[in-house]
Amino acid sequence: MTPAEEVATLVDELRPLIEQLQELLPEPVEDATKGSSQSHKVTGSPAPWHAEAGPLLLTIHAGVRDLEADLRYHVAGHTRLRVQYETVGQRAGRQVRRVLKGEAPRGGSDANTAAALDAIARLVHGVPDDIARRARGQLDSWVRQAREVRDIGEAEKWIPIHVPKGALPPACPYCKTFSLRIAQESGRVRCFNARCTDEKGDRPRGRIDKNRLDGSAMLVWADGRTIYYGESA
Repeated sequence: MTPAEEVATLVDELRPLIEQLQELLPEPVEDATKGSSQSHKVTGSPAPWHAEAGPLLLTIHAGVRDLEADLRYHVAGHTRLRVQYETVGQRAGRQVRRVLKGEAPRGGSDANTAAALDAIARLVHGVPDDIARRARGQLDSWVRQAREVRDIGEAEKWIPIHVPKGALPPACPYCKTFSLRIAQESGRVRCFNARCTDEKGDRPRGRIDKNRLDGSAMLVWADGRTIYYGESA
């Protein structure tokens, strides 16, 4: 899986998490370390604030826009397009303008955040791999943080890779230690050796896949490396 493809996958993972964070906003938390103690939504003004979901949601909304702008900057060859407007009338004493050239900055609505995510998944295919990997890292961080919000409760559980009884688990191809772990829900694989990096200097990232010829399991890494091992996938 290329860095650009991983970005698209993470965008798809982030969308429902944003919606879940949004749903938590009108739900107060008595103790942020224990999650919500409320069994119903609280309405009225001012709206209560979820101590974990609120700040993270603001960070994601702003970060998604910044990431989109950064990718557009690289796709355009490091030339920022100046936005030019045309006045087309007035409404309530204010000028109404439309964009003639360039792209106006995204507004702050949820719909604009969704549009920015769409643009990220598209634009990332037009940037160098190092820029795509940087985008992947940022999206992965937001996904991980959202899953760790206790009222969402989707933090991934990383466990040793299952192998047949008596067999050794696959070793990390980069550090040669038996530090590989798999996320139970997503099937993503990582090396938990803090000093381990792949040939590009990134923390190794992979996924479990199946050999189409014989059905055996294999680990496919972000840099294209593949490892076969004895368990049937």
